[in-house]
Amino acid sequence: MIQADLPGAHWPRADGQVSVDIADSESVHRAVDQTASFLGGLDVVVNTAGILGKVQPSSAETVEEFDRLLRVNLTGAFALSKAVLPLMVDNGFGRLIHFSSTAGKEGVPLMAGYSASKAGITGLIKALAKEYATTGVTVNAIAPGKIDTPLISGRPPTPADLQRIPMGRLGTPAEAAALVEYIASPEASYTTGFVFDLSGGRAVY
Repeated sequence: MIQADLPGAHWPRADGQVSVDIADSESVHRAVDQTASFLGGLDVVVNTAGILGKVQPSSAETVEEFDRLLRVNLTGAFALSKAVLPLMVDNGFGRLIHFSSTAGKEGVPLMAGYSASKAGITGLIKALAKEYATTGVTVNAIAPGKIDTPLISGRPPTPADLQRIPMGRLGTPAEAAALVEYIASPEASYTTGFVFDLSGGRAVY
């Protein structure tokens, strides 16, 4: 489940949030339609929904586990794109930003399903970006390395992990938010279909 913040809102929940199951396309469309109706449109949508799955050999990863990673991380991203892009086109402006991962660029041993699901984000945003290039809507992705969030709390970085990061540290949520702010700004209007690196120099392509 993910939640979309609606600052200062009192609908449809008192805490100003809308719950949506990213793996359920009907839930995604319903939440997008409700939110767009309440806000009067959608200018910027940032998709951070994702799961890591188990760290295990590919021979041990079941088809069901692999499929769940694809449904949440990739199919969910497609469902969200399908729901929000027409609304943005109608407004003549939009910024759609999906979170990918360095795993989608490099591949991570023992995480085949996760790596594949995040690699798919790259193909998805490049195809959508070209399709919508003349509409005033941009579609980009951010590929984080290790960011200090609850997602990696169950597998804290080892000294070897940090050695693979040229900056020698984890990224911060604030640094991710700053990159999102730039991509969503008018200054980034000529960039679409790009995967922005957020890995402390680990992945530079």
